[in-house]
Amino acid sequence: MRSIVLAAAFTCALAGSAAAWGPDGHSIVAEVAQQRLSRPAAELVHKLLEGRSLASIASWADDYRASHPETGQWHFVDIPLNVATYKEDRDCKPDKNNKDNPACIITALGRVQKDLRCQSGEAQVQALKFAVHLVGDLHQPLHTVKEEKGGNDIPVDVFMRGLRNCPTCLVEHTPVNFHMAWDETLIQKTVWNWGAYVDRLENGWLKSSEAKAEDPAANLAPIDEKTLIAWAEETHKAAQTVWYGRPADDILDDRYLRDVLPIMDRQLGIAGLRLARFLNEAAAQACAGR
Repeated sequence: MRSIVLAAAFTCALAGSAAAWGPDGHSIVAEVAQQRLSRPAAELVHKLLEGRSLASIASWADDYRASHPETGQWHFVDIPLNVATYKEDRDCKPDKNNKDNPACIITALGRVQKDLRCQSGEAQVQALKFAVHLVGDLHQPLHTVKEEKGGNDIPVDVFMRGLRNCPTCLVEHTPVNFHMAWDETLIQKTVWNWGAYVDRLENGWLKSSEAKAEDPAANLAPIDEKTLIAWAEETHKAAQTVWYGRPADDILDDRYLRDVLPIMDRQLGIAGLRLARFLNEAAAQACAGR
């Protein structure tokens, strides 16, 4: 299969779409994964990034999208809210220049996975950068929602002091859209910086029985297209909870933050575990069907 660098152009991204988890969220996912890389994966990352960390390149794909809009649809999948399962011909829009080439995050990650194993040089570096970012995107709940451009077209008012230890902080008003609130605002209202959120996860959700079942070192079935679909459908289930739990007045306050925090913790934590697994498998598997 051709490298992602040479892949046919996809339909342009929707105007005004948000940048997935935002730099903080993507850095959190990348750092959780970095600590769980196998030795071969760590060596591969070190070689491709020349010693830089996964967090340092976690948002590269959003910058790349700005100058390469043909990659826009790689970042999401449009599953309707009222259904539970993914259907490619409905949810993964085809490239308008190639009707046999569906363009969404599931198909993009399938290509990235192979390129990471089979390519070399800059093509392999780009595959790594896309992998780090897109696995994160796949676990941002609103990146699996078709309606209202995944919440980008829903304005909300955030009135939060936040959960940071600041008793003298005033409630701040932040007018954003619902998607952006999930990308950035809720994370930034939880901790002072993304490193502190990693600590939060390491001392919290990542110690849970569910996290242990997702351990990238566990004897799990290999990641394939069905696995990626299962991840997307699982995220979509979380998205339904997030979407229908939005206050009727579209005002997100500190109580809302406390209510959704378990979902946000889980999605960031499980994305990190699955990114580590994705990279560990890529480093361990030989290229097949080149």
